Amino acid sequence: MLETSQMLKEHPLLGEKSSYKQKYLNVLEYFQKKYAANDLWAKQTFRMYVKTFLGDEKAYQQGDFNNSKRQVLSTKFRPFKFFSYRYCLIFDCIFICAYGEKEKSKKIFNELASMYNDRYKKKIKRVYDSLYDPKVSVSNISQIRYLKSCWDANYSYVKQKPIRVLVTANMSAGKSTLLNALVGKKVNKTQNDACTAKIHRIVNKPYEDGFNYEWDHLLELDADDKTLMEDNVDNHSSEITVGTYFRTIGESSKRVWFVDTPGVNSSQDMEHKQIAEETICETDADLLIYLLNGENIGTDDDRKHLLFILEHYHGKILFVVNKLDRFRKKEDSVERTLQTVISDLTNIGFKNPEVVPVSSYGAYLAKKIIFKETLDEDEQDEYDSMARKMKKPEYQLDVYYPETVRETVKVDEDDEAQQLLLHSGLLHLEKIIYNMR
Repeated sequence: MLETSQMLKEHPLLGEKSSYKQKYLNVLEYFQKKYAANDLWAKQTFRMYVKTFLGDEKAYQQGDFNNSKRQVLSTKFRPFKFFSYRYCLIFDCIFICAYGEKEKSKKIFNELASMYNDRYKKKIKRVYDSLYDPKVSVSNISQIRYLKSCWDANYSYVKQKPIRVLVTANMSAGKSTLLNALVGKKVNKTQNDACTAKIHRIVNKPYEDGFNYEWDHLLELDADDKTLMEDNVDNHSSEITVGTYFRTIGESSKRVWFVDTPGVNSSQDMEHKQIAEETICETDADLLIYLLNGENIGTDDDRKHLLFILEHYHGKILFVVNKLDRFRKKEDSVERTLQTVISDLTNIGFKNPEVVPVSSYGAYLAKKIIFKETLDEDEQDEYDSMARKMKKPEYQLDVYYPETVRETVKVDEDDEAQQLLLHSGLLHLEKIIYNMR
């Protein structure tokens, strides 16, 4: 369910008076308690409806269901409003209480249908059927077009086979920054934060709904920065899962799962290494990204982990070299570094290793600008410096990707942030990932 986007951003009820929204929520609560009383998704999704409709959970007042039912289901003949919210109610009740459970949805629909006048039965049955049969059209019911488009996007999305991407590295390679850049949001702790020995699964959603989900002992469907950055001490499992829409230029509605393993060379906790290695052996991944620190190539720690990968992982591997944006023109060479990495990997035993560069932090800052997030003073200074630096040919990392990938990446030539994102190499890395299937 963490891959499911909410249907609230343009919900038809948002423009109604608070008193009406209260009554509508009363009806939703009735169905949630009757059909999904112990379902965490249903409970938390209903909370999202309350917060979105009323702005504050404390503003919600439980009411008498029978009175609310009459108010919500009564025909409303207002200017330019040709249909009542009875059709929205079908979508909302089933989305909250029975999404993915067709048999339960039938029971909910039958109870809803029993409340309606007979003259509406045929149309509401068509609305229900449209949830599961794409051949059934409800395009003439304007009020539910947004809800139907959301439902269809979610429904078709989960039918895709997910692209599973393992991400592994030693400490200080910039793995968390790379994942934040790929997602386009800060959902992972950076190296300056204390990290725990847990597997972080980050899953994409079909469209942007404005919400970050986190399953970390508790299910939170509107996780703020504090929730995302702080591990729940009551989570005694080895996993944390985050669900959010991956932001990039163009479409990113591919069903992608990132599996982020702990840094394997932690001097403080050998459990990191054990969990990472077990996950690599047990995960049926479509791609393994091995991230290398471009400032510190050829370490003993990398060699040990690479030998483990060579022996135990037999799928597709992409070696990504990070932090090349920190190079100095007269002291370092991106091209020579990549050649050295290829040579080292070949000597270890990897055949024709695929090696690409990336500036994770540059890409992360560029996406913050593109998606209208405010940079703090330090970030702004770093962004300005990187934007200037990566205009220079020797720091344009995109040229090191295959021509077949480069020709698919298009950005605005006059947009500084998009140019930084282009030259960071991240857009090309995304293309490789999204085109795995």
